[in-house]
Amino acid sequence: MSDATITQDATGELVFAEVARSGFQQRFQLRASLWEGRSQYQHVEIVDTVSFGRALVLDDALQTTQADEYLYHEPLVQIPLLAHPHPRRVLIVGGGDGGALRHALMHVAVERAVQVEIDKLVVDACQEWLPDLAGGAFQHPRAELIIGDGLAYMRDVSEPFDVILVDSTDPVGPAEGLISEEFYRLAAGALARDGIFAMQTGSPLLMRDELDAATDRMRSVFPIVKTYLGHVPSYPGVLWSWTAGSMTLDPSVPRRSPPAGLRYYTPDVHRAAFALPAYLQPGQPEAALVEGARDAAGSPAIRGPFLG
Repeated sequence: MSDATITQDATGELVFAEVARSGFQQRFQLRASLWEGRSQYQHVEIVDTVSFGRALVLDDALQTTQADEYLYHEPLVQIPLLAHPHPRRVLIVGGGDGGALRHALMHVAVERAVQVEIDKLVVDACQEWLPDLAGGAFQHPRAELIIGDGLAYMRDVSEPFDVILVDSTDPVGPAEGLISEEFYRLAAGALARDGIFAMQTGSPLLMRDELDAATDRMRSVFPIVKTYLGHVPSYPGVLWSWTAGSMTLDPSVPRRSPPAGLRYYTPDVHRAAFALPAYLQPGQPEAALVEGARDAAGSPAIRGPFLG
């Protein structure tokens, strides 16, 4: 971890300051930095936080933690899989911690789950330091792990998938190609006719540009595109978004009973996740003038991302 992100505070406690987004930065009190390494793609670290337990950090951005991973993985995986009447084949792009794969394999209907992760070091680090996230999923007979580029895999894949999930980092570096229109078109081509595509689309408060870019490009490919919300306390802004697209199925409708062992998902939560606040409704601008407000220079004041 860089010297700029791990420091000691005034009381001598070890603190990790995550990379800033939209002028916002959050900090985590640490018990220890447990391990770090660097692949050809990114800096990988495992830290032990006071509030959330062990956490995976990539390029100074926290990815998942022991305490609240289910608040991320259940919306990402369970909502699209339970919106599908018969998800036999599932493809996961990214998700090297194994949490998404574990959740997909909870469904007895899933006959084959393929995961394509570009960075083997992430898989190895999480298997060593965060093994409960995958819970043995990589060794499951219905699972196949491919170390490779998700975009390249999409170009060559021939089998149709019922559900495709993108469990990626923020859309920079190795994940940048996963929000391109080409990727969405390839994903649509790899889906069965009644398939569902879903991905995490960031904080609607702090990463609105990324959310809008993803949904706009998805709408150019899928006739049905819906964003849904949840809360992940360790993520910037806490409020988080995922977006699902399909040619035929409405992802906001649960169609099967959930598997045992879930901590967040219920059919009511599934439906409610798609009830968006006014500022996220289609056609709402990201920023608007605050009526009558002026900044110090006398120009009209612009709302920041929280009021956008």
